Order: sequence, then C-alpha cells, then structure tokens
Amino acid sequence: MEQERRSLFSGLRLSTHDLAVAGVFGALAIVLAFTPLGLIPVPNPTEAATSLHLPAIIAGILSGPLVGGMVGLVLAISSWYLFSAAFMTFAGGNLLVALLAAFVPRILIGIVAYYTYRPLRRWPALAAGAAAVTGTLTNTFGVLGILIWLGTLPPILLVPVFSMNVPIEIILALLVTIPAVAALRAVGRGRIAADSD
Repeated sequence: MEQERRSLFSGLRLSTHDLAVAGVFGALAIVLAFTPLGLIPVPNPTEAATSLHLPAIIAGILSGPLVGGMVGLVLAISSWYLFSAAFMTFAGGNLLVALLAAFVPRILIGIVAYYTYRPLRRWPALAAGAAAVTGTLTNTFGVLGILIWLGTLPPILLVPVFSMNVPIEIILALLVTIPAVAALRAVGRGRIAADSD
C-alpha cells in the first residue's frame, strides 16, 4: 500500500530543473501579460490576439504536465488581475463563470501540449507544431467554449474571433514553439520531459 502511494505521488515531485523551468517560464508569462508583447491588436470583440499562452506550451513540453499546468496557472492569475472586468463582462456578471473561463483553459494549455507532443516525439518538429496548435486551441476554445456553454456569450461572436484571432495565434505559436523546442532539445538533450520514454 505504501509503495502504491509512493508511486502515485512520485509523478508530482518536481526536480530542481523543473522548478527552474516553472520559474523562468512563469516569469516570462508575467512579462508577456504586463507588456504589449502579450497582446496583438486585432479588430474583433476581444480586440486582441494573444501570445500569453506560449510559455505554458513550451514549459509543458520541456518539464511535463505539472510544470505546464503551473505556468498556465501563473498566466491565469496574471490574466485575472489584468482583465477580470472583461471576464466578468463576457460572463454576464457571473463570478463563477468568469473564474472558470479565466483559469481552467489556461491551466490546461501546458498539459494538453505535453500530451500532444508525446505520441509524436519521434518527429520533434511535427510534435512541437502539433503541441503549439493544440495548446493554442485549448486556450481559445476553452475560454470561449466555457462562456458559450454556460450561456453568457452569444455563439455569433465565434465568427470574428476565430477568423481573426485563431490564425494569428496559431501562426505565432508555430513560429515560436518549433524553434524554441528545437533549441532546447539541442542544448539540453535528455532534459525534455515529453521526449523521454
């Protein structure tokens, strides 16, 4: 019983390397949130396409789903601090819906990226690209999906958001994630969690 409990929690342990990755990419998420680098102006109801999710994607690939989730949590807290009024507006004044939309998708970004990369790890560029796309879509579909599913956002708003935001966010994610993961693989061979067997 003790051995089973130990093996269950062994996946939750973080190495010094994992903590460093969480710290660096968490700090990068904060920098993106508090500077214009994190939001790209586009003419639609949200008024911006985002690059805020990129540190969570890369952290998830580099150090696994727990670290990816932690960096996503940093992003969620930063987003809530800056944009809670917007979340509340889109959530129709419902605090619970606003919190779900702000936190759940962001925490899942790095987790989804890790589990997308894993089965494709023999082809690192393809794996990184697929992780970039699914991590990006987790963010966009997650936030808007929760708001639409819980009835606070009209589905008609999906058209401008998906026609303007999503292509920009996916292209940006591909342009950043593929070379970043390639560079990290080159300098830290054997230290990429999503590459390990």
